[in-house]
Amino acid sequence: MKKMIFAVSTLFLFAACSSDSSTELSTELSIKNSDQSDGSIKDIVWAEGDADWGEEVVDAGLTSTAKEVKETTGRIECSVDDGGGYNVATVTTGEDGTGTETVSIDEGSSNTITVTASN
Repeated sequence: MKKMIFAVSTLFLFAACSSDSSTELSTELSIKNSDQSDGSIKDIVWAEGDADWGEEVVDAGLTSTAKEVKETTGRIECSVDDGGGYNVATVTTGEDGTGTETVSIDEGSSNTITVTASN
């Protein structure tokens, strides 16, 4: 009887350990449009399609909705409103637009990247 109780306890222990180790942390990304951008942005794409915000418009100073992503390093592409419509933008990171085109985010956390989009 003691052996049976030990065996069942061992099975429960293995089941509990295996379910904990398979839990993946979610990595989320949202994009903040800098006040230095030429206008509102949309057609936002992260890491060549890992995440796509589609037609969501993000005005200067505001932040997009968060998307779950798999890639932790990539480029952000978007279109910027030049007053006559949306055109492909040159994107740099950072509030002042002096950052790089390629950025890295923290895996397993919620990240916000500020972009400056210009024509």
